[in-house]
Amino acid sequence: MKTTIKLIAFFVYTVGLFFVQDFYVLALFAILQILFMPICHISIKEATKTLIHLMPFILFTVLIDVFVMEFVEAIQIGIRLILVCHMTYLFSKTTTTMQIAKAVKNLLYPLKWFGINIDNIGIMVSLAITFIPIIKQEIEFIRYSLIAKGFDMRVKNQIKHINYIMAPLFYSLLRKVKELEEALKAKGYVEE
Repeated sequence: MKTTIKLIAFFVYTVGLFFVQDFYVLALFAILQILFMPICHISIKEATKTLIHLMPFILFTVLIDVFVMEFVEAIQIGIRLILVCHMTYLFSKTTTTMQIAKAVKNLLYPLKWFGINIDNIGIMVSLAITFIPIIKQEIEFIRYSLIAKGFDMRVKNQIKHINYIMAPLFYSLLRKVKELEEALKAKGYVEE
């Protein structure tokens, strides 16, 4: 039940951040998140490293927003994205995949009255969350193999030859999904 409340609070907080218009309130939220890290025994260095990895995405979004809306609003969106990414990192470090799946099952319990199998939904959520690091790892393997073959890994070449990355990624993921399906069938989770 504690994880369910934490999941609801996480959703309310992240959605609520996008309704905040004042820079001072956003700064207050940032300070609270930073103060929250030592309480949860989370490394500030690791959180900073994760945010640095996400900065190209955030900067790209801000640049697009600068052309679409006012500069101040674009900066606010960038700050909100940083705060949401940071809170997501905190949530993922303090909650296991199984806890999230159980919390989703608890939230979806009323759907059981309509004959919907919430156990399957819980399994799907946990598998989806589990696949995120697998996808990241597969992309790294593909990048290393392309570098070993002499591929120039500049962003321009990666965009131009996206099929060199995406084709092996999809093949690998489909193979892993097939293995996962066989494992679930063997354990009796999925019917033949």
